Amino acid sequence: MAVMINSRSGKRENNSHIDCGCPREKKIPVLELEFIKAQRTKAEGQGSMQMGSIDYSETKKQIANAKKREQIREREQKKK
Repeated sequence: MAVMINSRSGKRENNSHIDCGCPREKKIPVLELEFIKAQRTKAEGQGSMQMGSIDYSETKKQIANAKKREQIREREQKKK
């Protein structure tokens, strides 16, 4: 999903705020924002987006990023 930012409103194309002050671990990933919005605005139990099969390439990227973050945390704890 390409995220476009409107320079006047300061919001993303999917109406999510870009200046959220929440801690990073509490933020919803950009890839999930459109799905969450569709789930919250669905009518008569039917949303514009439905869950489907696993996106293997994205899952692989997310697992790799999680491993990198864990390795960084371990290195930081060893330094302490």
